[in-house]
Amino acid sequence: MIHPVLLIAIPLFLAFLTPIVGIGSKKYARYMAPLAAGLNTLVSIFVLFETFNGPVFDILSGFSPPLGIVLMVGPLGALIALLISFTSFVVSLNCLKYPKEPVVKYTMLYILLMMGATGMVITGDLFNLFVFMEITSIASYGLASFNRDKRGYLGAIKYVVVGSIGSTFVLVGIGLIYAQLRTLNMLDISARLSQMNSFTAIVAFVSLFVGLSVEAEIFPLNTWVPDAYRGAPSQISAVFASVAAKAGIFAIARIIFTIFGYSNYLWFVVILGMLTVIIGEFSAYVERDLKKMLAYSSIAQMGMIVLGFGIGTVLALQGAFFQMLSHAIAKAVLFMAAGYFVYRTGTTKMESIRGLGRNPLIGIPLTISVLSIMGLPLFLGFYGKFYIVLAGIDAGYYAIIALILLASVVEVAYYARFLKIVFDKSAEPKEVTPGDYVPMMILAVVLVIFGVYPYPILDVLSHVASFLAGGV
Repeated sequence: MIHPVLLIAIPLFLAFLTPIVGIGSKKYARYMAPLAAGLNTLVSIFVLFETFNGPVFDILSGFSPPLGIVLMVGPLGALIALLISFTSFVVSLNCLKYPKEPVVKYTMLYILLMMGATGMVITGDLFNLFVFMEITSIASYGLASFNRDKRGYLGAIKYVVVGSIGSTFVLVGIGLIYAQLRTLNMLDISARLSQMNSFTAIVAFVSLFVGLSVEAEIFPLNTWVPDAYRGAPSQISAVFASVAAKAGIFAIARIIFTIFGYSNYLWFVVILGMLTVIIGEFSAYVERDLKKMLAYSSIAQMGMIVLGFGIGTVLALQGAFFQMLSHAIAKAVLFMAAGYFVYRTGTTKMESIRGLGRNPLIGIPLTISVLSIMGLPLFLGFYGKFYIVLAGIDAGYYAIIALILLASVVEVAYYARFLKIVFDKSAEPKEVTPGDYVPMMILAVVLVIFGVYPYPILDVLSHVASFLAGGV
């Protein structure tokens, strides 16, 4: 048996080993991030196969739950852990092309961000969810300001302020639950939730939801996103969208379904999801800064996922998790492409990147990712929107369907404008290196393969029914 704790232990060990390696050679220290993410990817694959026989529980320190710390991983959690590790691995390959100084600190923070996000996905108790969230956040604060310029500092400060508010809400929710139940084990809380005062339980749920909304980029606690994404190195923006945000949104799903057991229409969640989609899409449409446009687009996609949670049916949840997977992969490609554009032009202004996508090694994966984000058939992004729309039709929520269709039209409009600029024939294509295009090609191939043949993912998402019923 492969123990899920290795997903925490391996990157933690390598993060602390990085400065030692850096003393001897900064060149080798740069490879610690791909090594950590690659090993975690392999472990995640083995854990995923083990979960097909049932949820995997890893009891730590010899104390049985609910008193002791336990990691709990089902097929869905293992798939998200694999997504985090694999995406981190591919993006880390792109980081090798654009090394950041000081390399050792950059690599350590990168590994810790991945480790914290993975911990948020596989932990079995609320307090350690908070601990891993703080590790993810603190590493993100450092990476957001790593360019050490005005934009980076501004984005990092906004992230710190909003993140601190979110952390406070999470602690309030945890405190309310522990005060009444004297336990922080997720499944134990779920089993004993009826013992809580109903009003206190609602306040605890809202506090946890709002607090986790910072990492999940949900309105109104997503104001940090555009500036942090623009100020951070582009590869880190990719990790924010594909790793940190996905850990946050999965944590919200566990709060809604595993702990509180809500399995019907949640108007509170739906309203926040709708506002997040509307604000994200229309802000992206009027934006002329490339990285901020991609950031607003990410906000809208996260709102779409939350809409699926709010509808609450099995079909809606399948769509939400499909959307999570496709968005993580496609947005990583787009931010890596943005990194190439910024490297070539020295600016994030849309008009300055004219024609830079004409090199097919950049243009092909870029186009595949945009088409997947739009939700076109034969790409992985199609299934998320399709299932959420079907779920809305089945449940009779026609206003939600109308919103999704409107958002899709706006999305097509600004991405079409983006493609027109990057493929402008008036500019000459630039030379690219394998470090630029190979990571993007890898993820683009994943979008096509699982877009054409989605059944392996559907097999995993079939376990959403048990997740909805209160499983892991």
